[in-house]
Amino acid sequence: MRYRRLDLNLLVALDALLDECNVSRAAERLNLGQSATSAALARLREHFNDPLLIPVGRRLEPSALARGLAPKVRAALALTGEIVDASVRFEPAGCDRRFTLVASDYIAAVLLPSVSRELARLAPGVSLAVRDLPLPRDGDVVSEALEYRRSDLVIVPQRRVNPRYPQQVLLSDELCCIVCAEHPAYRDGIDLAGYCAADHVLREFADGQNLAMDALHLHELGIARRVAVAVQSFSLMAEFIVGTPRVATLFRRQAEALARRYPLRVLPAPLAFPAAPQVLQWHPQRDLEPAQAWLRELIVSQAGVLDQP
Repeated sequence: MRYRRLDLNLLVALDALLDECNVSRAAERLNLGQSATSAALARLREHFNDPLLIPVGRRLEPSALARGLAPKVRAALALTGEIVDASVRFEPAGCDRRFTLVASDYIAAVLLPSVSRELARLAPGVSLAVRDLPLPRDGDVVSEALEYRRSDLVIVPQRRVNPRYPQQVLLSDELCCIVCAEHPAYRDGIDLAGYCAADHVLREFADGQNLAMDALHLHELGIARRVAVAVQSFSLMAEFIVGTPRVATLFRRQAEALARRYPLRVLPAPLAFPAAPQVLQWHPQRDLEPAQAWLRELIVSQAGVLDQP
């Protein structure tokens, strides 16, 4: 459809191009070939009589017009989504839909089971696909999940929030340590010297990157740990702690859950880690989508139950 000589479908391409400033990444985000995306950019340049993206060395930079257009295009697409969904009435019991939610295995373990139980009770036709946090290509986990992976929702620690996306704080937790309950080394707890001297079990991505909150904070403090075992899931840590003098650092809710199933002791961390609230984010184009808005409310309500003293 054209409006004042512009094919309105090009607004979606324009949003991706201005956000990425990279034709290849915009093409991937749009699920289009690079040639089709380049052709869309050429048509947009012709319509606006402006280069929009200007080569600067090996990268593209937005023109002055493009910088002014970017927030207006994003707002226009969000408003379009609201208009499209305005007449839709959502009935949970009759919904037959699959939602994809991206979160750490910590959130998958402590929050999402109760969300799933509520879905089974209130919306039995709804299914939930839970995906681990992706390794971001540019450091932005939220954009990676919502734009490239086309996920419905993502839950991240507050320091990884992308301010361009709507957000809702869910719950907060503190980092602590787990050790083998039968090992005498930590009978009186653990101090910083003992923590630094110990062998540690860490959570890492498949390519060896460690983006956990404890690793980032310790790196900022210049504290290095001796890594005995690296796993891809917090829930696996217990298996590599039992029967050893090793230490693992993780959130208290999951630590206490593991201690109920394994011979573990939960100890206070020997240093003050910053608070790490977990935040729900979604695409602004889905802000008023009835089904997703209902699911977000359900997640927030279940997180509120967990946060009650």
